[in-house]
Amino acid sequence: MNRFDQLILGFFNQFAQLSWTIDSLIMTISDSDLMKGYVSLPLLWWAWFRGDHQEENRRTVLLTIAGGLSAVAVARILQLSLPFRSRPIHTAGLEFTIPYSMPPDFLDGWSSFPSDHASLFFALATGLWLVSPLLGLFGFLHATFLVSFPRVYVGLHFPTDILSGALLGMTAVALLWKGRNLARPVLDGIVKWSHSSPHLFYPAFFLLTSELAQLFKDSRWLAENLWHLGKAAAGH
Repeated sequence: MNRFDQLILGFFNQFAQLSWTIDSLIMTISDSDLMKGYVSLPLLWWAWFRGDHQEENRRTVLLTIAGGLSAVAVARILQLSLPFRSRPIHTAGLEFTIPYSMPPDFLDGWSSFPSDHASLFFALATGLWLVSPLLGLFGFLHATFLVSFPRVYVGLHFPTDILSGALLGMTAVALLWKGRNLARPVLDGIVKWSHSSPHLFYPAFFLLTSELAQLFKDSRWLAENLWHLGKAAAGH
């Protein structure tokens, strides 16, 4: 573990197990989709319906969603392809004090670098900044204090996992924004569809943003269970 991770993680970990209430509150925030994705979700919808420069805002929202999806995908690929990095709660010899109410085997066997949560929520904050700096500032504060900090405190990520994920998310949106003119025909086509068939577009948009808000947890759970069911059926 590098010196930076050691100092930051050590500072926060000194407060673990000093208060059951505080530990449990931070663990609840860390595990709550409502406090994470379902704070960002209304902000995206607000940006979509914002009155000033509405068409341009909608193209930016679409780019932001694409950037968030890309960042999460790259983060997962890196987690699977880079050398395995144990999470602080599973790192032997770290002497990490596990906060109260934190299951010690949570996400055991899942590599921690980079953070896909940080990748997504810093991507969303970057896109919101492009629509409104004030809204973006709120997004960055949310991504830092309600999404990232709790995951460091409870031992799910090292600080460098968070920083690398944040950089990945912001870079993904920035690159798509820089090349937005190339994607203009596709973006315009989606915006046009939202006008011509709102009864089709908005249910699809709701499902997409809802799943994005929870990092496709339900979709991944369903796909995994269907895969195991298919293997079991094939075995018989």
